[in-house]
Amino acid sequence: MRGVPTDRRQPPALPVDPHLAVETDGTFAGLLCAYAEGYRRGALPVSVGLIGEPASGALFGDVVRVETEAAVADRVERGLEQLVPGLVGRLRRAVLSERPGIEVAALRLADAVRAEGAAPAEDWTFEPARVVAQWSGRVGREAHRMEAFVRFERHDSGGAETWVATTRPEVHVLPILHPHFEARYPTLAWRIVDVRRGLALVHTPAPDRAPGEPASRIVPAATVGLGDPAPDEAAYQTMWRAYFQAVTIPERRNLKLHLRHVPRRYWPYLTEKQAPGG
Repeated sequence: MRGVPTDRRQPPALPVDPHLAVETDGTFAGLLCAYAEGYRRGALPVSVGLIGEPASGALFGDVVRVETEAAVADRVERGLEQLVPGLVGRLRRAVLSERPGIEVAALRLADAVRAEGAAPAEDWTFEPARVVAQWSGRVGREAHRMEAFVRFERHDSGGAETWVATTRPEVHVLPILHPHFEARYPTLAWRIVDVRRGLALVHTPAPDRAPGEPASRIVPAATVGLGDPAPDEAAYQTMWRAYFQAVTIPERRNLKLHLRHVPRRYWPYLTEKQAPGG
């Protein structure tokens, strides 16, 4: 009837199907494609696993393999970002926490926003929103600490200079570290090695990159030639430790406060925390 407004509300939030599990390539784009597949089926999966490592949790159902399609992932990402600016970044960080079940929480939050608008994203009584916010914040804090605690040492690899840092982050922060370090060290060849996950974030300076090649990429650490420490590296590390010792004021030491800002788990990878000759 003319003059009567049309109901343009989205369909209600999708249920979680206990018989549906999906497997993806493990990328965030793959997860967005899994959401598109769930929307097409009219139900979200109860679990998400890696291709080749089937998801667990589905009852008597088949595992659906979802291929990653850039166009589909981009469409879903744009739609979510229009509904809640910043939500995509929050979801991406949360998924990097590697917490069991976080992918399903991310899918449920994305679908709730699709169905109801922005409100569910800030509703802490809604478990997916609360869990995503919690783990997104934790990943963000870990990335911020990595930006401060990464220590590079100069290596010689086949006559080429390479800067190598070793880390052991609690969560998978390598995918979100590259903007900081690319901006800070754009002209250096550097590698940040995550020994917990056996991965390395590898940066190639512009003159050495092929056309269209990204500035940084994540590869298995075993495939990266790190070379050996440069002959003068030990001397520079000794000077760095001497500097920290010189600026320390013993009377103002507060170990409790120090540990709050620099937890002990980072110490094995901080040059200034190593004994001389260690």
